[in-house]
Amino acid sequence: MEIAQLDKALAEAAERGGALFVAGEAGIGKTSLLEVATSNARGRGYSVLSVTGLESEADLPFAGLHQLLQPVLPSVGALPGPQKNALLTALGMRAGAPPEVFLVGLATLSLMDKVADERPLVVVADDFQWLDGATSSVLSFVARRLESTRILLIAGLRETFQTPVRPEQLPEIHVEPLSDTASADLLVSVAPDLDHQTRRLILDEALGNPLALLELPRAFKLKGTDGREGALRSTPLTDRLERTFSAQAVRLPKLTQAALLLIALDKEPTVGEVLGATTRQVGEEVTVDVLQPALDAGLISVAGSTVRYRHPLMRSALDQAATAGQRRNAHLAFAEVIADPDRRAWHRAKAVLGEDEGAAADLEITAGRAQNRGAPATALGALELAASLTPHGPDRARRLLAAAELAFQLGDPPAMARLLDSAARLELSPHDVARMTWLREIFHDGAPGDPNAIARLVAVAREAAAGGDRNLSLNLLQGAALRCWWADPGPIAKNLVIDAVEQIAGDVLDPRALEILALAAPVDAASRIATRVREAAQVDDADPSRTLVLAFAAYAAGDRAESIELMDRAAPILRAQGRLGLLAQLLAVRGWAGINTGQLRDAIHSTEEANHLAIETRQPIWTAISKMGRAALSGLQGEERTAELLIAEATEPLASLGLSIVLAKAEFARGVTHLTAGRHSEAFDHFMRMFDPHGPAYHEVVAQAAAPYVIECAVRAGRNDEARRMMTLLEALGKRTPAALVHIGLRFARPLLADDSEAQDFYETALNAEPKWPFDFARLEMSYGSWLRRQRRITESRPHLRAARDLFDALGVQPWADKARAELRASGERIPEPARAPRQPLSPQELQIAQMAASGLSNRQIADRLFLSHRTVGAHLYRVFPKLGIVSRSELARALESIEPALAR
Repeated sequence: MEIAQLDKALAEAAERGGALFVAGEAGIGKTSLLEVATSNARGRGYSVLSVTGLESEADLPFAGLHQLLQPVLPSVGALPGPQKNALLTALGMRAGAPPEVFLVGLATLSLMDKVADERPLVVVADDFQWLDGATSSVLSFVARRLESTRILLIAGLRETFQTPVRPEQLPEIHVEPLSDTASADLLVSVAPDLDHQTRRLILDEALGNPLALLELPRAFKLKGTDGREGALRSTPLTDRLERTFSAQAVRLPKLTQAALLLIALDKEPTVGEVLGATTRQVGEEVTVDVLQPALDAGLISVAGSTVRYRHPLMRSALDQAATAGQRRNAHLAFAEVIADPDRRAWHRAKAVLGEDEGAAADLEITAGRAQNRGAPATALGALELAASLTPHGPDRARRLLAAAELAFQLGDPPAMARLLDSAARLELSPHDVARMTWLREIFHDGAPGDPNAIARLVAVAREAAAGGDRNLSLNLLQGAALRCWWADPGPIAKNLVIDAVEQIAGDVLDPRALEILALAAPVDAASRIATRVREAAQVDDADPSRTLVLAFAAYAAGDRAESIELMDRAAPILRAQGRLGLLAQLLAVRGWAGINTGQLRDAIHSTEEANHLAIETRQPIWTAISKMGRAALSGLQGEERTAELLIAEATEPLASLGLSIVLAKAEFARGVTHLTAGRHSEAFDHFMRMFDPHGPAYHEVVAQAAAPYVIECAVRAGRNDEARRMMTLLEALGKRTPAALVHIGLRFARPLLADDSEAQDFYETALNAEPKWPFDFARLEMSYGSWLRRQRRITESRPHLRAARDLFDALGVQPWADKARAELRASGERIPEPARAPRQPLSPQELQIAQMAASGLSNRQIADRLFLSHRTVGAHLYRVFPKLGIVSRSELARALESIEPALAR
């Protein structure tokens, strides 16, 4: 059945692409199935790339990827420059800055796509659990993006292993044991001379495992059956097979056994390395003849100049059977003959008993090289091992803290906590204490705490600044400011942060200092921040992370226009560099900025893409923030059920953290949902919770987004006293900040609360003011038109109501367009029901791709920007055309002008 499933996947590969896992216990036949799939693929005329993970190779960054792509590396030159440089740097074929693993993933996908242009491509990765972390990450990235390509990825995985980078929700073929009949037939074919009792015992022991059926007969022939079946059966099958292989090795010559242990401790060593290390161990010259007994026994094979075991269990069997002393001696022998500095450093380190600064220093250099190649997981392992070998306390602490920082980058909280706890037990310098404080802070992502926690961070930041480490000081202050941002700690704690950053940073236009100020004092320092951001933004800097920090500072200070301009400047560079973690954050904020400014089409695909990337880069807070943006957009489009579902999905995973920013955004999303449905009193209640300083959803910046709506809701609900109290609060807020949303809200509210004699002047002032963000301006036009109609100034009302209707239609918010139409009908204007196009709605990604195609970008250019295969882009456009009722790319721009954006299905 498994072969039939693989054949079906192969048959569909040419049209649909995809990825699947072949999982099962050790020896169950996964490798054999992959070999059959490989043979069948070649028989169909497909190209095949393959890699096999090796446990001994798991510490070498991108070793598996190099093995996989070796046959197609001559085609790397055809890749876009950034992708080519990233891939060659990762593979150690070019020097350069550490590449982003996602950019390496995109380069790998592009290279595979190029191969698949000629004929379908099958990528086979056996023993996925043993691939180095960097390769696993790249292949997982690729696997998630193979829809509608001509690429099929098949990965074999031992079921008892959990790999953190395995893509979720991919199809899986679980390899089951052989049936009783098939087991008996296989046993007869390999061991026809067994007596009935031994055959029965082997069948009982093997439990349908093909490798056991092949290997256990040899063990029984060597040992016989002596009535100890029960004791043997109590041992796990994998352990029994390993014992079988160990028993085979023990009967080989001593020199051969020594060589077999060496082969078990390195990744596919060359014959020369094995012979050289064996010579070092035994003190006499050995020749290739020493390997012949193992070859005859079927334990190893030689391919070209490299030696490998026939099955991974054979490798682990020889490793486990050796004593600790034997393994150390073997590692030392390898360290003396291997030329590659990284492999040599690992072997030298594993040969140490106790502490050895020289081995630790070599391993630290290896960690640096791994970081430079974009393999932080390998660097983390090297630094942690180096720290364990370090005799001097301060050096050990330094290496542990460096490893902890890498663990944070990798999103591995347990490893980070373990490393920090180990460092805390050592004697630390004041600088190390400050660094540990910062690491513990970023470990919690600036989670909200009491004011005392913020005061401690500020105190340590001042000490770091006094010690000359301004960078660490600002890092600590950023942690303190984030705590102020996630949940308001009160004015005393915020003032501590503000005073410290102003003293440490001075008037220097340091983006981080501006961000700290914006996070801690987004309202009262808004004018200063906005001015400084504009000045700092004039500096010509190609670093998108600096631009992004400035954008976030502008956003926090309420300057949405400057924030959008800066984000739009940084986004293409982050895409080109493959920095998906930062891109996810940017797109989430960009989506909310689009909601605030009425750029709803942009907001739809920004929040959708942000959500996908935040999940992929494991950023739960940003996942929630982007999902909440999608909820608000659903609410504005009248999709109440979708909005509430998204709010629940966003808030539940973070319920225990007490993040007021998330709770405030949830109240905003619920508020606009009720407002759209015409339930003004309920909407007012939700909006008011964002302004209550004693409530859990209080957040000064998020509350600004509700300013254009909250007073209208109170007035429409007949809660006029509350509306006036809210107006007093907004007036006071407007004196503290120039934030556009606050002043739009004030201009919208004044005519609603004014007498009829004053209302017109207030409306005209609001209509002539800037900025004219389309959604809020359309609401203002509709409000004014409705007021004019109620004043019986019918003719004057209609142009404003028509303008509102047209703006709402253009924004794709149908319930609001219907409100404007209802007002027009009430004015006596006859208007037909809007023609509902029979087209299907586009998903956010389809809309984004269609817009990019309409702007003139090619499929490959779109693919590079969205981290997709160009064939996936083509497939999306293939589905878009009939939905829009068009047949060519040239018709896209016109068709997109009239569609209503739809949220993802």
